[in-house]
This record gives sequence, C-alpha cells and structure tokens, in this order.
Amino acid sequence: MSDARNSAAPVVQKFAVAMAGILHAFKHQNSFLVHLPMATVAVLMGLWLQLESWRWVAVTFCITLVISAELLNTAIEELVAVLHPQHDVRIGRVLDVASGAVLVAAVGAALAGLITLAMPLWEVISPHL
Repeated sequence: MSDARNSAAPVVQKFAVAMAGILHAFKHQNSFLVHLPMATVAVLMGLWLQLESWRWVAVTFCITLVISAELLNTAIEELVAVLHPQHDVRIGRVLDVASGAVLVAAVGAALAGLITLAMPLWEVISPHL
C-alpha cells in the first residue's frame, strides 16, 4: 500500500503545481477579469435554459478553449519577461501573435455561444413577446 501512495505522490504534485499556475494566472492576468465573468454568464444561461447535452459540450469546449489560450498566452508573456526583459520588436511580434490567438479563440467562442444559445433562448422568451 505504501508503494501505491509513493507512486501517486508525483501525480498529485503535478496537479498541485498545475493548479498553482492556474491560480497565479487568474490573480495576475487582467484578461481573466473578462473571461471568467463571461464563462460564468454562459454557464448560468445554460442552467437557466436547461441546455441539452450537446449544447453543454459546446459551451464547455468554448470556455476551455478560451481559458487554455489565455493560460498559454500568460505563460509566454511570463517566459519572455524573464528571458528577454528588454524591448525587442521581434519578441513583441511573438507576444502579439500569442495575444491574437486568444482573440481568435474568444471571438470564435462568442460566435459558437451565440449559435448554441440562440434557439433555446428564443424558445424561452418568444412566448412572452
């Protein structure tokens, strides 16, 4: 039994380190002040609309995509700040591309969210119009 616990320790440690990284990004990256409330709104709307399973898959995928893109962007920004603190146009372009990836993910998620939530929302509000 002791061997099982010892072999599980590195896995638990990896999860702990990953969670510490996520919490660091949430605390220090202002973009999460937009992403997290938007994700919360999407989840609350989904609960209110009693979404079908496939719609929950779409909402969950979109939230995960945007948060993951932002975490990767944050990691790149932090790495650049340590490895090359002085301004360099080429590194600036790398940071711009990483930010662009977040923007693409966020816009795509917003469009997918509109497509996914529009019909159930219409079904709820149309009888009251």
